[in-house]
Order: sequence, then structure tokens, then C-alpha cells
Amino acid sequence: MTRVTILSDILNLGLPVGQEAYIIAHNRRIDVAYQYLIRVPAIQKEFWVVEDDIKPLTEADTLKDYSCEVEEVLIDVALQTKQFNIIKQIKDDNKADR
Repeated sequence: MTRVTILSDILNLGLPVGQEAYIIAHNRRIDVAYQYLIRVPAIQKEFWVVEDDIKPLTEADTLKDYSCEVEEVLIDVALQTKQFNIIKQIKDDNKADR
């Protein structure tokens, strides 16, 4: 099962654009428009989609998502504990990375 993100909904199937999904089947016939069967865990549904609607997630994409989530949690903790130096350090680290 390959992790993908839904980029578009070309054929107006009601796809949740921007959501993460998993490829669970591949149709190898060339005369069929729908090439991939994907499962969207967020809404617990499957869809047959064309290749242009999805993009495989790389490990770098996953790490970026996790690091953003970690930063959000750290900022929430810093605000609750009133340790604003943590927020300043996160901002400084983000500036240095650019």
C-alpha cells in the first residue's frame, strides 16, 4: 500500500482534495480511465481515480508534516506555560532553515 495525497478531483467524484489516502489496487488495463483504487481513512471510503488526481507521498513529505505538527504542539505548550522563549527559538530556527 502506497501513501498518496489527493491533488484534484478531475472527474468530479467527490474526492476529499488534500487528504491522505492509500493505493489498494491498480487496474492495468489501458482502456479504462480509472487506474487506481484508493482508500481514504479520514472518511472511510474507497474511490477509483485517475493518475493525475493523486501524488505519492515521499518520506521527506512525511517528515515535513511531522515537524510542523511538533512545532504546533510546542507552541501550544509554550503559550500555556507562558514560556515565550520557546516560540522565539522556533521562529529563529525556521529563519535559519530558509
